[in-house]
Amino acid sequence: MSSLAALRPILNTAIDPVIVMDAKGAILDWNARAEAAFGWPRDEVLGRGLIDLLAPLRHQAHYRQLLTKRLALAEPPAARQGSQLMAVRKNGSEIPIEVSLAAFGDPDAPLFLGFIRDITDRVEVHERLAASEARFRAAIGAVDGILWTNDASGRMVGDQPGWASLTGQAHDDYQGFGWADAVHPDDAEPTIRAWNEAVARGGPFTFEHRVRRHDGVWRDFAIRAVAALEADGSIREWIGVHTDITERKRAEERLREGEARFRAMADSAPAPVWMTSVEGGITFANEAFGEYTGVAPADLLGDAWIGLIHPDDIPGVGARRAAARTAEGGPTAYGFEARFLGGDGNYRWMVANARPQIDAQGQFQGYIGMAMDMTETKTAQARQRLLINELNHRVKNTLASVQSIVRQTLRPEEAVEAVRERLIGRLLAMSAVHDVLTRESWEGAALDDIVRQGLAPFVDDQDPDRVAVSGPALRVGASTALSLALAVHELATNAAKYGALSAAGGRVDVAWEQTAEDRAVLRWTERGGPPVRPPERRGFGTRLLERGLAGDLGGRPELTFAADGARAVLPVRLG
Repeated sequence: MSSLAALRPILNTAIDPVIVMDAKGAILDWNARAEAAFGWPRDEVLGRGLIDLLAPLRHQAHYRQLLTKRLALAEPPAARQGSQLMAVRKNGSEIPIEVSLAAFGDPDAPLFLGFIRDITDRVEVHERLAASEARFRAAIGAVDGILWTNDASGRMVGDQPGWASLTGQAHDDYQGFGWADAVHPDDAEPTIRAWNEAVARGGPFTFEHRVRRHDGVWRDFAIRAVAALEADGSIREWIGVHTDITERKRAEERLREGEARFRAMADSAPAPVWMTSVEGGITFANEAFGEYTGVAPADLLGDAWIGLIHPDDIPGVGARRAAARTAEGGPTAYGFEARFLGGDGNYRWMVANARPQIDAQGQFQGYIGMAMDMTETKTAQARQRLLINELNHRVKNTLASVQSIVRQTLRPEEAVEAVRERLIGRLLAMSAVHDVLTRESWEGAALDDIVRQGLAPFVDDQDPDRVAVSGPALRVGASTALSLALAVHELATNAAKYGALSAAGGRVDVAWEQTAEDRAVLRWTERGGPPVRPPERRGFGTRLLERGLAGDLGGRPELTFAADGARAVLPVRLG
């Protein structure tokens, strides 16, 4: 049997492509697996050179040298060598292959078997592994910290260049749990205990502790470690990172100290102070805020404070907040005035101002604000406006009254002296009631004070009982007070000239009573004086009483000239 025939069973049973060549590399035979792998039928490849048929053009020169060298050595099958090459199919596509050559048959005229294996899958796996390792190395380079690994039991083994560089420990020093010698004594045992617990449950592990650097300086580190798993889910090793957080912790400590100082200062402030988050909810309210609202500061957090604003003021406050937060260029300061519900159940006016907090990186962190109770200021401003308006009104009315008094008093047929006295008396009556109103801030006056002030110039010190004043404690407004003072002065002047006060034994009774919530009636009664006759003409005093004062008194006075004494009934508007 020829050597080629003897190889036929091998060709037919091989699971990989097999090629039979002569000493020059010409193909003598190949099996069905080769046909399927490379797309060439057996009849088309016989006699062709292996390199010419399967090697890509760019590799043919190199591959021919390798083949020639291998064929010349004529190793036996047990010593065959493999090479990883590229092959081209009949359709032009390329695949990676592994080739092993072995001599067979007569040493003087050997045949050579080429065992070929498609290693496409193996190459792809190696490429993915290489890419994964490259990503892993890149990730290590990108990590801002010290990378280390431990075995599945949680012990540090092998070379750990990062840890050695950080701590200055030698290889043997950090093996197992030797790394704990570089951890602060107060932190070492808690670290090992927490690490063992994480290993027992399969991680992950997070912790913070202090590590002695190679120069002897203690630094704060954050630790994070995760388990790398095998295909069956078991732990292959632990991969961890130490990240230096010393500066961050110092910054956080300074921030906490600053916040503590701020809170202490804010709590000592007499006015409400608050801080908000970026989203706008309150994160801190001082004690004064809680005292003002009657709500614990913790219950004012978030948006709870909005419910304390008067419903009519909420839209305006919301609009100002929104405009400030969405301003072009970033949040800006804003202020508003609104009524807040106090702890006593009453709304009080507050003026609030808030400014944005911007950190060192220019990022908006929220608002800090302060409010002040301006209820008294608002009330004072309103009272001031009222007083100014009332003063303007009163001055105009007073000047008009003075003009009328002068016009009616200065009559050419009367003696100058009498005119002067009468004019002075009427002006003094107005002046007296002005004094009363000034003492009362022009908000009104007691009816009793108005009457007694108007009668004071006509009361005889030797016989004060000739004038009797009685009535309940009532108050009248400023305009009513002025008109009532003029009315009393006119009645008293007439009584002194013509009536009860012009003769010995005459008496005047002035009494009033309240007839409604905002109404009263004052009665003037004279007796014991000379007989009274109705006047032949209506003078200024009479016209003033009957018509001029009706508007301010709230009704028209009634005058009666009875024979036993003059009488008057004056309506009085209260308020």
